Amino acid sequence: MMLKKLLPKPVKKLGRKAIKTVKYEYRRHKIRQPLARGENIRIIVGAAETFQSGWYSTNENWLDISNQKHWENIFAGKSLVTHAVAEHVFEHLTYDEAGRALLLIASHMPKGGRVRIAVPDGYNPNPEYIRHVGICGIGDDAADHKQLLNVDVLSTLIRDAGFTPVHIEGYTKEGELLQASYSPEDGYIKRSRRNHGKAMPWAFPDADTSLIVDGIKN
Repeated sequence: MMLKKLLPKPVKKLGRKAIKTVKYEYRRHKIRQPLARGENIRIIVGAAETFQSGWYSTNENWLDISNQKHWENIFAGKSLVTHAVAEHVFEHLTYDEAGRALLLIASHMPKGGRVRIAVPDGYNPNPEYIRHVGICGIGDDAADHKQLLNVDVLSTLIRDAGFTPVHIEGYTKEGELLQASYSPEDGYIKRSRRNHGKAMPWAFPDADTSLIVDGIKN
């Protein structure tokens, strides 16, 4: 512990990067095993450091969800993904990339499969929230936000990809806040009103909440 404190910051940074690289490569190796056996799986896309019991975490370096070659390399055309969760991922994609990603997710799901998407809520009426989470926002990790989605735009993207959208949580265009009951077994969302006050210690209102929309594969 004392040695760790004495290490220069660049060395610590390199160490963290090396650990992350090994972890992500292990995840890629791990997910291939059930796929080779033809087993259905549940995945977290753009998982970064997050994980859920019973789910396979994936990372952008080997599963960029808008990259068809990545999907082909991992899944080899198999439709074995019964559930997919994307928590605060789609705002980092352009509109076209998001549409392509949803089509690719759908093509690897059987009928009745579920994708659960959580993003910053473009219909949130608080301007301070929007200033933090909007395009090139000032909040943590928001500098590369490429779009600010609302339930109508996200539902259209989901529908166009062959899913039936289901609004789980977030504001409507009219300013009504919807909070439907849902099962975390279909995809746990940390930044949600269900976990309000537990997720992120950021200062602006509703920082740890999301727009959540499910898509059920037709």
